[in-house]
Amino acid sequence: MSAEQLIGNWKLVSWQVVTGDETKDLFGTKPKGYMILTREGRAMTVTTAEARTPGESEPERSALHRSMLAYKYRIEGNEFITTVDASWNEGWNGSEQRRHFRLDGDKLFVESAPAPSIVSPGKVDFRRIVWEREK
Repeated sequence: MSAEQLIGNWKLVSWQVVTGDETKDLFGTKPKGYMILTREGRAMTVTTAEARTPGESEPERSALHRSMLAYKYRIEGNEFITTVDASWNEGWNGSEQRRHFRLDGDKLFVESAPAPSIVSPGKVDFRRIVWEREK
């Protein structure tokens, strides 16, 4: 598959974390998010949880930041490889994350390899993200 097929605007459909037999909608069942993929390998991505409210207190503001991230990308075969540019978790910045992807019509399915869980400490999970091409 060519990277050219992925260029364009995408709307987030779902972002799930799978741990064992449990599947959790990380940003809720109706997350908000958009991804723009350019020919130059840049990705402008904003994802947010469905039930965000204004952050008045320090814990509320902290929770808002944990539902955001941004990165750039490149394609190698059927792997969608991202480099985190900005994240609520400073430790992720500059890290590279490899994900498998497939394109089915106007839907882009992206799945990470199993890794130590960010949701359930001490467990292993993987992420399953679905985007839909904007028309």
